[in-house]
Formats: sequence, structure tokens, C-alpha cells
Amino acid sequence: MSVVESGKNRAPIVLVVFLIVQLLSMSWYGRTKDGRPNLLLSWVLTAVYPIQKAGGGVGSIFSGIWGGYIDLRGAKEESIKLRAENDQLRQDLFKVKEELATNRRAANVLDLQESLPYKSVSAKVIARSGNEFFNKIIIDKGRLAGIKLHQPVITPAGIVGRVVGLGPLAAQVQLLTDNYAGVGGQLSESRAYGEVKGVGKVFCEMRNVSGLEPVKEGEAIITTGLDGIYPKGLLVGYVQEVGLGSGAKSHRIVVRPAAGLDGLEQVLVLELSEQDLQIDETIK
Repeated sequence: MSVVESGKNRAPIVLVVFLIVQLLSMSWYGRTKDGRPNLLLSWVLTAVYPIQKAGGGVGSIFSGIWGGYIDLRGAKEESIKLRAENDQLRQDLFKVKEELATNRRAANVLDLQESLPYKSVSAKVIARSGNEFFNKIIIDKGRLAGIKLHQPVITPAGIVGRVVGLGPLAAQVQLLTDNYAGVGGQLSESRAYGEVKGVGKVFCEMRNVSGLEPVKEGEAIITTGLDGIYPKGLLVGYVQEVGLGSGAKSHRIVVRPAAGLDGLEQVLVLELSEQDLQIDETIK
């Protein structure tokens, strides 16, 4: 009910009250000669009383309903406002957490960069292309930043791959899991050598490890430095599964890459000399 409608509904009640006041006023001067109240006044008061009482009751009811409506509407508006503020706070909290995570990753990359014995370029991942056989990413640094073909790409967690495409402002990186990727690997405990090959899936395979060599699940695999791409001692991944071989048969070793290749955001490109980047024909 609007305020205008409420005013219209109250108009008859106000008119009745006004008439009563006028009659009372007139009756004061309309007494009988012996001082008794005028009979007409008594009739009027008797007739008007129920109407006045009912009018007052109805007015009170409408007043209560209107007040309750106003309170309910105010509570609803306050609830909507609080819900919007809560949603905004959640968004702000998510942004803060994301910024903290980004800063943490950047700090880890910076720490790694400062600890390396050779120069490196920090880059961000800006695109990714992947299918059953090819797994590659695009980074936001290229020839103008000193990037060269076949330079290794790493993260604080482990190796990522190598540069296989180059432009002035961007570069393409072949991931370790790519079907045509390979790296010389060494088991950290047995010290046995092998070749870690991508198979176009989440995991890689370590091949050419003698069936006589001891291998266990969870064992770390590091780079040998003999492939002309990756320097020695970088973490490649961990043994995920072992299919034991024999004296004449190599182990079948499934390797889980140490670097989270599915969630790459920031990487380091190692600036090694041309001599260090001579690629062994066996892993091209």
C-alpha cells in the first residue's frame, strides 16, 4: 500500500472526527435552560461512538501492517546488501591469495636464478598447445631477450624442456613429455644411466636401463649432462612404476616429471654456450 492510498483511506475517519469535534463545540453552547445536555448531542455521540471506535481500530491495524511491511522491506534490502558485500570480500580474498601464490612462485624462481652457476632469463608462459603426441608451451621472451634454440627450460621443481621455436618476442618450448623429447637421465641411488623419453602423455619412460640394475619406485632421476642440452645434476623426475627386466632385458621404468608441466606459469631459460648446446644425434 502506498502513502497516497493510506492517506485516502484515512480521509473519512478524519472527517468523522472533525464533525464530532464541531458537534461537541456546538453542544457546549446548546445546553437546555436547566443546564442539562442537549438531547440531540446525546444521540449524535451515541451514534458516532461505534464508528469512531471502529475507525480507530482499522487505522491501528493498517498502521501496524504498514510498519511491518517497511521493517520487512528494510531487512530484505539489508540482507541483499550484506550478501553483496560478502561476495565482494570473497573475491578480494581470492585475489589476495592468488597474488601471494604468484609472488611465491616468482620468489622461488628468483632464488633459483640467483643460485645457478650460469645466466638465465625468467619468462612467463602465455600459451600452450597439447595433444596426444605434441606438448609445447609459448613463453613471453624471445630472441631480443637473448633466447636461443635448444636452450634448456627449467623451474625450481625440475626441468621443463627445451626451446624449439624462436621469434623476436616469444619462444616455443618442447615439454619433456612431448613424443619427440628426450634427455639423458641417471638414477640417483644406483647411478645407472638411461634415456628419459616423452611418450605424449602425462608420464615419460626411462629406457635402456639394464635389468641387472636395482631400481625402486620413488627414486629420483637427474640429468647426466651428456646430451648437450641440459647441464648435469638437474632433477628430471621420479620413478612412478617399474616393470622389472632381466639380464638381457631392460627395465620398463615409468617416470613422473618433477616439474608440474600441467600448471606451468613461470620458467627459467638457461643461457648456456653454443658448445654446451651441441645435440646428441641419438635423442633428436
